[in-house]
Amino acid sequence: MHFVKKVPTTEQEKAAKAKEHAKRSQQFLHVRDRIFAKRDKGEYDDELLSLTQGVLEKNADIYTFWNIRRTTIEQRIEANDKIQKDSEASDEEKTKSAQKIENLLAGELFLSYECIKSNPKSYSAWYQRAWVLQRQTSPDYAKELALCEKALQMDCRNFHCWDHRRIVARLANRTEEQELEFSNRLIDENFSNYSAWHYRSIALQNIHRDAATGMTKIDDALIGSELQKVKNAFYMDAEDQSAWTYTRWLLEVGSGKEFLRPESSSPIELISASFHGNNTTLVFSRAVTIPFLLTFVDTEDTTRWRAFSSTSPDPTSSRVWQYLSDSPLRVVTSQSTDENVTWNELTDDRYVNKSRLETIYDIVEAKEPEYIKELLEDCHQLIQLEPKNKWPLYMRTLVLLEYQPIRSHDEIILNLKNLAENLDSKRAELYKSLLSRQKLNHSIREQFERLIGKEHDQLVVRYAELTSLEGVEFLAGLVGNADFQGNLLTEIHRIVLPNLHNLTISENPIERLSPTPSLSHLTFLSIAGTQISEVSSVMPFFQTTPSLDRLIFCETPLVEKTEELRAQLPGVRLIPHWL
Repeated sequence: MHFVKKVPTTEQEKAAKAKEHAKRSQQFLHVRDRIFAKRDKGEYDDELLSLTQGVLEKNADIYTFWNIRRTTIEQRIEANDKIQKDSEASDEEKTKSAQKIENLLAGELFLSYECIKSNPKSYSAWYQRAWVLQRQTSPDYAKELALCEKALQMDCRNFHCWDHRRIVARLANRTEEQELEFSNRLIDENFSNYSAWHYRSIALQNIHRDAATGMTKIDDALIGSELQKVKNAFYMDAEDQSAWTYTRWLLEVGSGKEFLRPESSSPIELISASFHGNNTTLVFSRAVTIPFLLTFVDTEDTTRWRAFSSTSPDPTSSRVWQYLSDSPLRVVTSQSTDENVTWNELTDDRYVNKSRLETIYDIVEAKEPEYIKELLEDCHQLIQLEPKNKWPLYMRTLVLLEYQPIRSHDEIILNLKNLAENLDSKRAELYKSLLSRQKLNHSIREQFERLIGKEHDQLVVRYAELTSLEGVEFLAGLVGNADFQGNLLTEIHRIVLPNLHNLTISENPIERLSPTPSLSHLTFLSIAGTQISEVSSVMPFFQTTPSLDRLIFCETPLVEKTEELRAQLPGVRLIPHWL
């Protein structure tokens, strides 16, 4: 225990303890060998039950011995079944046989109870109880639920007990509404009961799951009433994370945004389809594989596809795919029935899913329910009361990201910086990533109509303090010219814009250029003002850009290596100095 002074152990005491330990070990080994010998001989008798019981009372986690006990009991249950079906057996024999089984199962519940008392987190002991309940003729579910409640009062986060309770609730045919009320009672007793909040979220999902689609949809009225419940927890102890985590889950249930929801929960949609002379580029809302994307095109060829990813040089699943061919593919852009499919010809036009891009880049703000206004105000008040508490600021920022990304852009930026630098520095990289994405979205909003039009393919995001270009890949079929000058980018191999011809990354703290397949079509590159100093730091990249014909590297240490670089890139026009 902490703060308890250790008393030195004498050599004599150590020797005595070692001797006692050796003695107990020998006793255990003797019993273990005896148990295994009887199992190997098929002697599943009373002695075997007695031997395993003696060991499990001292160590309930030896699951092999529980398995042996279950085998022994199963054999006796099978023997009883035969007696019950035997027409020659008397009623008295049948009654006695059935009672023996019930007594045996009741004894097993008592043994597992004793084991749980000494070790409340023994998975094997809890499992044994569930196994027994499913074999009893008339299990006492009310008593079992009371046992679970008592165990949860001792440790409200004992997930072994929570799992057992779910099993018992199902066996007892308890409704989700009853379980919701149970969670309500536990939360009222202790609003810091994280497990009870989680249990409540599961019950709500089950109650409001659409049987046809399997999706959960909780209406605004219910979300509002649930937020009123967590509001009390906020003001009782704003530092406690349980209610804040539950609040975030409530927002996610009704959210269509990318930042809150895991990628796997959003539907797969085609974002854009475009022809670029030597390839057809498809961009999806989620990573897909070749078999899936073939359902969108008029070819069954699997050999000409190439995927691009910021995390892998040769991905098999990706948001961005190219089909290498001088002829454009036809693409399915809407599909109402199998017999009625709308094909899009990409010869003279490109397909752009404008509404989905508007969601991705927060082009249009979502309608703000009344409960969201109240939540924002509650968070604001708590921030004033406890300026050093991260939770109200974190929640207010998430809500603003969801509902006011345009109106509250400046506040979102300040909040994320405050969280990263002061209130939650352990998660600084998370906030920096969100910060960078918000600044990227802000720049894209200003250029959105031009980007989705037919006349221009240039994306300009200058001096925006971007640390990442995560999210730019959704424009892979629309951008051929990009300018990211004056940001905080340290690498370019994560830029997923495979149709890019001109790229400016000047004045970024980049020290090397790593090879990346997604930039292999570059003809112009500007790395002026970067920190690149060695030819060896750029040549692996240039070996993957055979079309490059112009390179600007003014105001870099690499200028001193101009002649060495010229020897390596004889066909490229090098510009080491401003004209």
